[in-house]
Amino acid sequence: MKKRIFTLILLLICAVIVLGACDTLLEGFQQVDSQSATLTAMVTPTSVPPTLDLKGNEVLVMETIEPYEVVCISILEDRIHGGIMEWAEDVPIFAYVAPANRYWGWFSGDAVVLDFSDEAKVPDEFGNIPEGFSPREMSTTDLHVFGDFGFSPDHSRLAFTALRQSEKLYTVFVADLASGLKNVIDLFPDALAETDEYASDKSVIEWVNNNTVRVASSCGIDCERIYTADVRTGDLTFEEEVRKHGHPGREQPNHVIEYDDREYPVMNNVNWSPNNNFVFYTDARYQTWIIREENKQQYQLPVDGRDVLQTRWSADSRFLAIRFEESIEIYDIQ
Repeated sequence: MKKRIFTLILLLICAVIVLGACDTLLEGFQQVDSQSATLTAMVTPTSVPPTLDLKGNEVLVMETIEPYEVVCISILEDRIHGGIMEWAEDVPIFAYVAPANRYWGWFSGDAVVLDFSDEAKVPDEFGNIPEGFSPREMSTTDLHVFGDFGFSPDHSRLAFTALRQSEKLYTVFVADLASGLKNVIDLFPDALAETDEYASDKSVIEWVNNNTVRVASSCGIDCERIYTADVRTGDLTFEEEVRKHGHPGREQPNHVIEYDDREYPVMNNVNWSPNNNFVFYTDARYQTWIIREENKQQYQLPVDGRDVLQTRWSADSRFLAIRFEESIEIYDIQ
């Protein structure tokens, strides 16, 4: 009996020693959250590596980013009239079509221009330029604007298509930004807007210089006439008659460059910035991302890719406009 009791005492002493050693060993390790260790083969006691995608790109979630959001008109995807948003070519000035009531509307509305340039921002009482989004806004009134935006090279004027509601005829207007879009001329006044018996469609092709814009006017089912217009006098000069085709104001394709898909994730709706330093895309789970080319960092935007209808970069690659069915969100990428 004494021998059994002695054996039990030895076993208890060994158990206490083993448990103490285990506690000491466990104290040397750090608890790791399984979520923070995604795609990580090993976690050290001192740090957790950044989350990586399958191509090894660092993933950062932009949870607190606040876009500048505006309401835009709704349009049909196969609508023949031009795009309803556009950036100027060399400055961060943005044009879009807003509902006349600033709430909701179909097909046409007011042309609105947002000037994000520092020159347009109002200094505070100490003379400092405010950071972030504080664009100067201007708009037309009661012109039934459809889009087809085109800024003059010096971005002092904006051309766009519109409907003269009383006559149900399409025309092209040119508005002066210095007047807040209040000074407007009609390039097809009165009977000049009557071009054919079908639709009297008009479109903005391009600016030739700061005072001359090239426009198109329908002359039949598969016919259009090209004109140049002097915006100082309103004089139209006929150039040629051609078959109908698309124009820059209406066709706004994404900027896509050649890339090695072995170095990138699977990307849909790809749109590179003008300087090729950033690329916007949606993934197979409808998440939206921006990749910074310089270091291959990925930034996730708080946007559902299924709702994205169009994206447009500003000329300086700083701003990204994302259009949805009834709204536009503008992100300051910097």
